[in-house]
Amino acid sequence: MAMLRVCLLSKYPPIEGGVASTAYWLAKELGNRGHQIHVVTNAIEVEESFREHLSAEDLVSYQPKNVFIHNTNPFEVPRHIPYSKAYAERLASYAIDVIRHYDLQVIDSWYLLPYAVAGYLASCFTKRPWTLRHAGSDIARLFSSNYLRTILLEVVKSADKVVTSPSMKPRLMRAGITEAHLSANIRVSVDTRAFNPAVKPFGLESLAGNVGGLPVLGYIGKIGVVKGVFELIEALGGIAEDFVFLVVAGGQDQQRLLQSLTYHNIAHKTLLLDFVPPWRVPSIMRACTCVVHPERDFPIEVHTPILPREVMATGTCLLLSEELYSKRPSHSIIAGESVLTADPRDIDGFRRALRQVIRNPDSAMKIGETARQVSEHIENFRGYVDSVEALYSDLIGVV
Repeated sequence: MAMLRVCLLSKYPPIEGGVASTAYWLAKELGNRGHQIHVVTNAIEVEESFREHLSAEDLVSYQPKNVFIHNTNPFEVPRHIPYSKAYAERLASYAIDVIRHYDLQVIDSWYLLPYAVAGYLASCFTKRPWTLRHAGSDIARLFSSNYLRTILLEVVKSADKVVTSPSMKPRLMRAGITEAHLSANIRVSVDTRAFNPAVKPFGLESLAGNVGGLPVLGYIGKIGVVKGVFELIEALGGIAEDFVFLVVAGGQDQQRLLQSLTYHNIAHKTLLLDFVPPWRVPSIMRACTCVVHPERDFPIEVHTPILPREVMATGTCLLLSEELYSKRPSHSIIAGESVLTADPRDIDGFRRALRQVIRNPDSAMKIGETARQVSEHIENFRGYVDSVEALYSDLIGVV
């Protein structure tokens, strides 16, 4: 395939979350295939609560081969009253400059605000074809807002192509977006080469000295956004056996998290890490005996997080809330065989499931091994990126 030159307007590390992570893995693979990917983002302006911690040694991974990052400058926002960051306008202006300077062929925007709005503006002024992607949270929160719905609907209608999911397609068509504008066959996949059992586990000894031999229960998530973590802490608080609780988290309820760990008397068993960038997540998962994803009352009906599938791909045992298990992407994911399940509202039942992992780490390891086999069956990262290449090529009319 001919080399493509793409402007990707999106969340990107150090922004924490599924959109930034999946955008990173997509850009990396497209770069590996020889395409030039120019990411225009406001990532370094993310608030501290949702910022991933990057060290100097992360810089090589941050900007992979053929991927070029263009961050907005937080110190170049002209003062005006009432003050705003003017994200959409600044991103659009920056994208126009980047597109013209590097003669980019196509614009891909990921997340409705501010990236899709910026993508619309950049497309208008550069006359480049433009595709729009949404997530679950932006459709649920932003697209439904009385104050934003009109402008966002017009923006979505204006895209040359809207990348959506089969479950979301009817909703968008009811909103007036034609089927010809929708592409519902691009399914985001986990890169099973990056997330795999051969990844070197994160060295917990650097945080807590000698923890060798103890089962490690991991939690990765946003405190105050994801529900279920405080039920997890309560359930762990009733377990007398020794274990390590590895928490990789941030958010607006950090103080409540610390108070809960102390109240339930497991602070001394807990290792706290800031959010880490996507390329370090596999090593965190491999350091765990089991990663717990206790999400309950998930606010987005048609969307599920990708993190559980990443855990499965690493061959690590996954303890999943029954709510998310009911929304699993494949019936080949079977409770008790390739995942464990529990209802976080049932503290006693949740505690029994956790104790099972702590007392039987070898059984948890076997579940993780089975999960990897299932992951190899349900994930198709190569096909996913093939479909993105085909979309770009179709938009710009090349083969």
